[in-house]
Amino acid sequence: MSTETNLYPRLQLGSEGAKVEELQRLLMPRLPGPDRFPINGIFNSETEHAVETAQYQFFLKQTGIADEMLWKSLYAKVPVGKPVLRRGTKHELVAMVQEVLKDNGLYGGAIDGNFGVSTENTIKNIQRSRGLTVDGIIGSQTWKALCDIATFVTID
Repeated sequence: MSTETNLYPRLQLGSEGAKVEELQRLLMPRLPGPDRFPINGIFNSETEHAVETAQYQFFLKQTGIADEMLWKSLYAKVPVGKPVLRRGTKHELVAMVQEVLKDNGLYGGAIDGNFGVSTENTIKNIQRSRGLTVDGIIGSQTWKALCDIATFVTID
């Protein structure tokens, strides 16, 4: 087995052991108070729900399975490996961004995966409010801001 596989094992319902416990410790700060669970090294339905929550926060498909991209994002505390998105992009990631923005009352347009003017204006508003470069493009700093929004983190 490669080191990568050992660092980022694929964990799911029924998995047990030290790596599940490590995963649970990484997930815990991403959860609001009532969603917290015991750190016991057992990947049960509570852990699965926590994984899905973190996948939502990092703009990953919500599978409930901890894979390499989730591990990397948990360690970095930001979405990793995300492309730059801008007006004209049509992609499932755009739909994920639109969903998070709509869930947080920041976007009133369609969740259609089409990065149009409405999505761009919402991104510009977020960038402005967070003191970022206001260009309407989702790059690394804006991905971090979107992750904070998805995680219900208040930026001072």
